[in-house]
Amino acid sequence: MTIDTGATGVSIEDEHFALPDDAADSDERFASSLVAVGSRLRDIRREAKLSLRDLATESGLSPSFLSLVERGECSLSLTSLFSIAHALKIDPSAVLNAASTPPQPKAEYGLWRGVQRSVKHTVVGEREYFPFAADIAGGTMNPMYFRMQPTSTIAPAAVHEGEEVAYVVSGTLWIRLREDEIDLGPGDAIHFSSMTPHSIANRTSQVVEALWLTTNRSDTAQHHRS
Repeated sequence: MTIDTGATGVSIEDEHFALPDDAADSDERFASSLVAVGSRLRDIRREAKLSLRDLATESGLSPSFLSLVERGECSLSLTSLFSIAHALKIDPSAVLNAASTPPQPKAEYGLWRGVQRSVKHTVVGEREYFPFAADIAGGTMNPMYFRMQPTSTIAPAAVHEGEEVAYVVSGTLWIRLREDEIDLGPGDAIHFSSMTPHSIANRTSQVVEALWLTTNRSDTAQHHRS
């Protein structure tokens, strides 16, 4: 992989568009990532001197769900992550304990020609996020490639600022918008306001892969940056 950073653009080139070879990770890997994220969340909450009930009130999530997340017994969804980060007044990456990276110059465009093991990504339970957002001045979009293993626990619906667009590449993605339950197959897409209570899951035995786009890069509503 080669990386070329210029005055007006950032390009990341590779020979082909391919996901990591270890697509089917073991249950142990998911379990360990859940425990790590839950432990990090508990530490941040305690540093903020908040009880589980306090965090539940601020985030709109139930104390029982937050307790399961902190114990590593429940997967933390993207929407729940936004709600918790907003309640704690932190960047979502702090919950994921993401490694800090040096500031990059603002670019007019970003070009990616592959998503491979060397590209930074985040694992949260059954979910893997491969962000490919360029650090564009004034940018508001957060594109990512998303992979979800079969879901063990469906997270409660949550809301956050912005909009979302999902395009399913493979598998079947289940999404709930208020009371509507929708199955999206390969080639299906959906666009919705993130303020609509929503939750997603993979209720099949096959891996789901999708292109996902969210908006708003404020401190209270953003996801992983490259």
